[in-house]
Amino acid sequence: MTNNNKPKIHVVAAVIRNGFGKILLAQRLMKSSHLPGYWEFPGGKVEDGESAEQALVRELQEEISITATKITPLIKVPFSYPEKDVVLDVWEVDQYMGEVKPLEGQEISWVTLDCMREFQLPPADLPVVTALKLPDKYLITPEPAGNSEKQFLHQLELSLQEGVQLVQLRSKKLNTEELCAYAEKSKQVCHKYGAKILINSDIKVYRKCGLDGIHLNSEQLALSVKRENSSDLIAASCHSWDDLKMAEDAGVDFAMLSPVKQTATHPGAKPIGWDVFSQTVMQCVLPVFALGGLESKDIAESKRNGAQGVAAIRGLWISAK
Repeated sequence: MTNNNKPKIHVVAAVIRNGFGKILLAQRLMKSSHLPGYWEFPGGKVEDGESAEQALVRELQEEISITATKITPLIKVPFSYPEKDVVLDVWEVDQYMGEVKPLEGQEISWVTLDCMREFQLPPADLPVVTALKLPDKYLITPEPAGNSEKQFLHQLELSLQEGVQLVQLRSKKLNTEELCAYAEKSKQVCHKYGAKILINSDIKVYRKCGLDGIHLNSEQLALSVKRENSSDLIAASCHSWDDLKMAEDAGVDFAMLSPVKQTATHPGAKPIGWDVFSQTVMQCVLPVFALGGLESKDIAESKRNGAQGVAAIRGLWISAK
């Protein structure tokens, strides 16, 4: 039986990096009533009358003796434990004053992102690790068919030089053999810049070409897609809360929700706007990119509305110079 009377708690948590890029984890005291001994991102409960930002500053001062001076929203994770419901409100601490010192008798450890899952983390913290591995820009390529392969790869490289680290190769016109050829060459260009490349909806090309993952369309969410490698990413296109719930249930790593604004590629699609976007992703435990009429300048606004960042074709694809 569902317990609808469980307390609902707003919790803030901080991602703090040292000079070597390692991230701070703190161990819950063994006397804690909830998940004793687990490792977590430092933070705590938002008190009545506090904003999330105020609570984060206070908690870090009380727990580890630092004052956060610049913070950026990362992800909000709604999670239901047997005894309570929480919204884990996670922020990246870009700047702080002071020296990290555990003030409550807790153990602390500076951990590389790749080693993060070796620690016993609370279930609500696991999507945070995924969010930390994702950039804030997700490039969707324009249709390769009908264009020069050399020009396409040149423009892809220009986009990567502008800081794109996650790419979705998308084609609705190329056959499997042609798309594989583009995928192989695009993968080489992406990996040259340390970027990951996913294929849009074509499971055969994903498996054949050894890409970094696959992006499923909304009709494919019911499929059980096996990862070729444990580090591969599976993403999904979503247009509603029902789609996002299906994506969660399918075990994907992240999603896109669209369209936020009017787009040239889908002129008949009604934009959902930032308010609906924010309300929808607040219910979702996955990192979600905002898609639809967006570009790099919209990243900050997207994050304020709960997004991982922006996904775009025209907004991130660099035209040849």
